[in-house]
Amino acid sequence: MIENNIALIANYFWKESINNISNTLSDTQISNFNMNDYYYLTSIYQLGTPKLGELATKLNLTKPAISALVKKLEKNELIVKTQSKEDKRIYYVSLTDKAIKIIKGDNELYAKLSNIFSDLLTNEEIYIVDNLLQKVVDKLIKQ
Repeated sequence: MIENNIALIANYFWKESINNISNTLSDTQISNFNMNDYYYLTSIYQLGTPKLGELATKLNLTKPAISALVKKLEKNELIVKTQSKEDKRIYYVSLTDKAIKIIKGDNELYAKLSNIFSDLLTNEEIYIVDNLLQKVVDKLIKQ
């Protein structure tokens, strides 16, 4: 039962996320966009404006791989690479408005689910659910 409910929620999120991506990117950009790219965007979003080296470490990618990734995401107008003014050897990456729209669209889905919990459950039940979810998150992080 829990497994089925988790699958239904996950599938709902995927469907809505795909709709958001389809409404944000051009057909050409969509044809060059995959699940790994989405993961890369979310990692950049979490890191803020990381240096290329920081991003490579977070994603466990080599320098040549991160260079190829950055070129691809730049071509799709999802990130911008900026050279440091202080140290010309250092480059930063940041998300474009288009990429932020994709990420924020998913964040809105998470808020919507949270609001559903708030609408349906008492404060005590929300506290219990939150603690149970935290246990699951802690277990997933340890893996």
